[in-house]
Amino acid sequence: MEKSALNEKPGSGEGRVAVVTGATGGIGQALVRRMRARGYTIIILSRQARAASPGVNTVMCDLTDSKSIKQATADIATHTPRVDVLVHCAGVITPQAVGKLDSATIASQIAVDLTAPIELTNALLPLMGRGGHIVFVNSMAAAFPLAGSSVYTAAKFGLRGFARALEQELRPRRIQVSSIYPASVNTSMLSQEMAAGGSIYNFIDPPQEPDVTAGRILECCERSSREIFSSVFDKLFTHACLTSMRLLNLSLPIMKLLGRRGYRRYQRGLTPRP
Repeated sequence: MEKSALNEKPGSGEGRVAVVTGATGGIGQALVRRMRARGYTIIILSRQARAASPGVNTVMCDLTDSKSIKQATADIATHTPRVDVLVHCAGVITPQAVGKLDSATIASQIAVDLTAPIELTNALLPLMGRGGHIVFVNSMAAAFPLAGSSVYTAAKFGLRGFARALEQELRPRRIQVSSIYPASVNTSMLSQEMAAGGSIYNFIDPPQEPDVTAGRILECCERSSREIFSSVFDKLFTHACLTSMRLLNLSLPIMKLLGRRGYRRYQRGLTPRP
């Protein structure tokens, strides 16, 4: 592991080591660029070997395989004696109606979206000390149920519960635990989701660009916060719908109308990002 001797402008990440999953996706790539500019040394987990670049190293890992996660943790420990920031950015969604679900699709979504963050956190925690920070890049699906993507919704609800319980456990050790709930993001994952019959609610507001979401994740890494939503309205509305099924059911027709309008605008004027 090369030391953090950087030419970029100094930032609050100077000298800190971050482990990032999902770093090869649109949001992850933007996040790594921003973290490098802030001075972080970064270890990314990837199923494919990648050439090392200044301050960025790759550890091979298949997040659907528990043995691979354990081996990746051992590899990380040989490179660095500590991990200061752990960002769970990897995610996968495959829309399918209940009654037509297949076991492989269920397993892959649960593995990447829920099991892997739990196992990786558990394995890397011994390398984290006072001042460390664990960030879960969750989804609005953790606060608002998505019909047609019930497995993804279940995984994200579970991830939120794990993060909340973990925050209580780690508070005495002064390790921060944060969750961020982005709205939809203009990536290839969104395009693939919609091609498979994804939720029209993704387009109630225009999808954010990956770099905007990456900036919010980085802010989350560098400040004391437990849960961050895209807006105060998103937070209040989703929580209200969770406590009132009547409000949820009354809101759905309006949300579908707004989503369909937004999707038409998206199809006309926006180009999906890598």
